[in-house]
Amino acid sequence: MSVYMTEEEQLESIKKWWKQYGTLVTVLLSLVLFGIAGYRYLHWHQEKLTQQASVAYEQMMVALSNQNIKAVRAYANELIHEHSRTVYADAAHMTLAKVYVSKNKLDKATNELNAVASNSKMPTLKQIAKIRIARILAAEKSYTNALKELSNVEDNTYLPVINELKGDIYGATGQYEEAMNSYKLALEEVKNNGMGNLFLEMKTNAIASKSHSMISEDKKVESA
Repeated sequence: MSVYMTEEEQLESIKKWWKQYGTLVTVLLSLVLFGIAGYRYLHWHQEKLTQQASVAYEQMMVALSNQNIKAVRAYANELIHEHSRTVYADAAHMTLAKVYVSKNKLDKATNELNAVASNSKMPTLKQIAKIRIARILAAEKSYTNALKELSNVEDNTYLPVINELKGDIYGATGQYEEAMNSYKLALEEVKNNGMGNLFLEMKTNAIASKSHSMISEDKKVESA
C-alpha cells in the first residue's frame, strides 16, 4: 500500500482486501480459537479422570484392607471400565486376581492377570502378571505351561525371580540338573545386583544334593 495514498484510498483498499480474504481469516481464527479451547478442555477432562481414578484406587485399597470384597469388586470394575487405558485398570485387575487366589478361584485369577500380561503398557506390570500366572499354573501342576509363561521376558530386572521359579518347577518335576542351572543363574543375577539370597543358596544346595543322590542310585542300579 503506497504511503502517498489518501485516507479514503487506504480505507477503500482495506475494504477490498477484507472482502477478498475476510472469510478465510475468520475461518482460520475460529479454528485456532476452537483448537485452544479444545486442548484446554481435553487437558481439564484428563486431569479430572485421573483424579477420579486415583480416588477409586485408594478406596479399592481401603476396601481390600478391610476385607470388603464386594466394595473391592465395585471399585475395580469402575477402574477397568471407566479408566481402561490407565495403570489404575492394571492395578484393578491385579487386585481382583489377588482376591480370587485367596478364594481359590484360580481360573478367574488367571483371567485377570492375563488382561495385564496382554494389554498393559508397562513392561514391569506385564512381567509381574506373567510370574503370578506361572505360579498359579505351577500350583495346578501345569508345569509345561508355567515354563512357557516364563519364556518371554518383559523386564530383565525380574530375571532372578524368573529363574528361581523355573528352578522350583524343574525341581518339582525331578529335573534336578535343569533346576540347579536355573538356581545358579538366579544367584548370579542376584549377585550382579549387589545382593544376596541365602534361601536361594539353600535351594541350590538341596537340589545339588538330590541330583548327586540320583546319580549315585543310578550307578548302583547299573552295577547290580
